[in-house]
Amino acid sequence: MMDWAKIGDETVELLRRYLRIDTTNPPGNETAGARFLAQVLGGDDIASEIAEAAPGRGNLVARLEGDGSLGGIVLHHHIDVVYADQRYWTVDPFGGLLRDGYVYGRGAIDMKSTGILQLAAVLAIKRAMIPLKRNLIFLATADEEAGSRFGAQWVADQRRGWFDGAEYALSELGLIAASDATRRAPFASIVISEKTGLPLRLTARSDPGHGSMPWPDTAPHRLIRALGCLLAAERTPCILPEVQEYFSRMASVLPGGEGAGYERLEASLRDPAFRARFFADRHRAALVRTTFAVTMLKGSEKRNVIPPEAVADVDCRMLAGEDPDEIVAWMRQVIADPQVEVSVTSTPKVPNLSPPDTELYKSLVDALRRRAPGVVVAPEIMVGFTDNWVFRQCGLHGYGFGPFVLDEGEWRRIHGNDERISVENVTAGVRCYTEMLLDMAAA
Repeated sequence: MMDWAKIGDETVELLRRYLRIDTTNPPGNETAGARFLAQVLGGDDIASEIAEAAPGRGNLVARLEGDGSLGGIVLHHHIDVVYADQRYWTVDPFGGLLRDGYVYGRGAIDMKSTGILQLAAVLAIKRAMIPLKRNLIFLATADEEAGSRFGAQWVADQRRGWFDGAEYALSELGLIAASDATRRAPFASIVISEKTGLPLRLTARSDPGHGSMPWPDTAPHRLIRALGCLLAAERTPCILPEVQEYFSRMASVLPGGEGAGYERLEASLRDPAFRARFFADRHRAALVRTTFAVTMLKGSEKRNVIPPEAVADVDCRMLAGEDPDEIVAWMRQVIADPQVEVSVTSTPKVPNLSPPDTELYKSLVDALRRRAPGVVVAPEIMVGFTDNWVFRQCGLHGYGFGPFVLDEGEWRRIHGNDERISVENVTAGVRCYTEMLLDMAAA
């Protein structure tokens, strides 16, 4: 029998210590976090390896060996965190403060807490001497918050052997949304895919001139008109089967008639009134269409000089199955200006997806139901990006899973001020994570 109270207390203390290590990216300094994890693992005679993609950009792996009869599970988290502006925090972002039942710190949700749950689960299973049929591969990586070049992608390119024998990868951002006035029951998601980026650039060209004598077709004016056409145009919604399932299950927890039409989205979106209501929610809208966000603009270096070139960078996000060439051709047709070039600035990633019917997915559903009785669980395609894309590219089934019950006020602290996680989430979460791993891996 495991002493869950003792394990929970240890997990809280480990999280507080981990949060005190400043791994803000940039510059990252993930090696300091990796050394802390290695020290904890070594205290229980679990060997680990640290490999730096660049000075200070450390990645760590450790294993609990099973008998190899079934494929292993990679337990992944990223060590780096985003910047915290201390002027807007009421506590030290790297203090690991425990106050009023919450642990505060940058990374408390995204995602040092998940890493500590994984670490504590591995320690508990090792101490209990439970034989395993799957290897459990504890993996901590650098640089997720800035594109993973020094982290998961580097590991996939330079340390592929770390994944040997693995069938699955578990990483971040599934969660349980608490029941409240907006939900009749808890609603949980397991991330099975992400939209992937298509980095686009619009470059308008024309003659240069003096700012005192403008004309309609300067490069900046052409660019503004092109962007106006792009943002006014609408592509046909694309309802993937997994997205339809997500909204059908969401409809079952929405109050009143709020979910009416969600069970048949393709047909419902043909109704202008439903379409307007649905697209008013930016997250729901992004799940059913290609999105274009203008994020960077560049024109002249001086106010009184009309430049020969004006540039806009556009963050485009694609769903699985979409064709980058088709998107670019559609943009050119919408803009309809031969003086505005549309280009792809780097090789786009191909969207990938893990099925919601594997043994691990079913075990994750069972774990969430134990954690939050009455919960409705749905597969989710994230509109953002995680390292699971890399693991899927390596042939693993990758899922985003988290046993944290969060209300809107809590999950909106991700990348925000006073990020925190409740002690109850940590202590109940480590039991949920450990029991799920035992369901999947215990011999």
